[in-house]
Amino acid sequence: MLNKQAIKQTIKQKLKRMYDTGALHITLGTFATKFVALFGSIVVVRLLNKADKGVLDYVENIYSYAFIIAGFGLSYGVLRYLIINEDVFDKKRFFRYILRRTIVIDSLIAVGMIILSFFLRIPANFSDAKLLIPILALLLPFQDLLNEMLYTLRAFFKNKLYAYLAVGSSVILIGGRVAGALTYGVDGVLLSRLYLNLPMAILLILFVRRNMFPKDPVDGLSREEKKAVNRYSFQYMVTNGFWALFMLNDTFLLGEILNDPAVLADYKAAYLLPGNISIFATAIGVFVGPYFTKNEKNPDWVRRNFKKVYLLSAGVVGLVAGGIAVLAKPLVLILFGRDYLNVIGLMCVLLLGAFINSGLRFTTANVLASMGEVRYNMIVSGVGIALQFGLDVFLIPRMGVMAVAVSNCFVCFLMAAVLFAVFYKRYYAGKKETA
Repeated sequence: MLNKQAIKQTIKQKLKRMYDTGALHITLGTFATKFVALFGSIVVVRLLNKADKGVLDYVENIYSYAFIIAGFGLSYGVLRYLIINEDVFDKKRFFRYILRRTIVIDSLIAVGMIILSFFLRIPANFSDAKLLIPILALLLPFQDLLNEMLYTLRAFFKNKLYAYLAVGSSVILIGGRVAGALTYGVDGVLLSRLYLNLPMAILLILFVRRNMFPKDPVDGLSREEKKAVNRYSFQYMVTNGFWALFMLNDTFLLGEILNDPAVLADYKAAYLLPGNISIFATAIGVFVGPYFTKNEKNPDWVRRNFKKVYLLSAGVVGLVAGGIAVLAKPLVLILFGRDYLNVIGLMCVLLLGAFINSGLRFTTANVLASMGEVRYNMIVSGVGIALQFGLDVFLIPRMGVMAVAVSNCFVCFLMAAVLFAVFYKRYYAGKKETA
């Protein structure tokens, strides 16, 4: 009895601490945000036929290539330089520089995207995509700025406010996608993103500037400070960009090599649940990342807490992936309908890849990046993306859509193993040598 009471008291204390620090809000908020996005994607699959869904996936895939370089990664710089600088006036100096540079870079990317859309070679079955790309080009600056403002709230450890605004904006955006699909089909889905991101980004910029920073003017950054911000942000962008390319290249190569919108729609449907398993690892990572940043010079703290986070992420993601695999058939029937029953086998292989990626690779990569060790992620991701691209080109003509699932499992395992080895050598091997 005493043991049970002690356990209950410990759980209550930990939940209270999580609530007070905002950890509970971050975890539930990130989960809710991803879940809302997942739900919206499922509804859109139901509302559009396979051909239209394939065109939508193709257009948004091209946009995602451009979004990889949005702001040259400066939104990631917010999460580091607004944390390691304690003085609020220094925070404002870095924030002002990052915001202004982001606006300039994103505007140029948007213009370049519109110009390039006139010269892109689009496969015949996706010809409608050509006129839709400029719509998303106009969206890019506002989506990036909205993310940057949310990251600013995280950098100030405004965990509860971040969670509320992240969930709220996600609900609005997903609601817009559904409403757009109901009224104007593919065009409505894309236009809703522009019409909703624009005002939300502007309002959040005004809110953050007014409530997070002093009104007093501050000096600009020195040349060395600018170089440090730009270098870190660019490396983080390249690292995340490499990882984003895994999914984007799969979709692009399937469209180019197989030239079948229905196959592309099958793959996106099969990937939907495995892709969203990252909800759990991301929810944990979003909360713990800033704390690893603050304690990056304390190896004992890093080792102790990395083990906890790694085991928690792997355990949770593994349980969820296994549960989805067991219930694959009824889930596909409920979420997508009988037209998508053919994707069950593909989805199960993708679930294995998702466990390796989110359960094993993500935690190590996130912790290393949070502590400024971005170069390791960048190198490993660069090698991984080259290997994955080569495997896809070789295997897709021979294995069809299943090729991308097999290559993902293989490449993700190699990346997870190498990153763990890097972390072990960096934080554990040195400890044994000095002991």
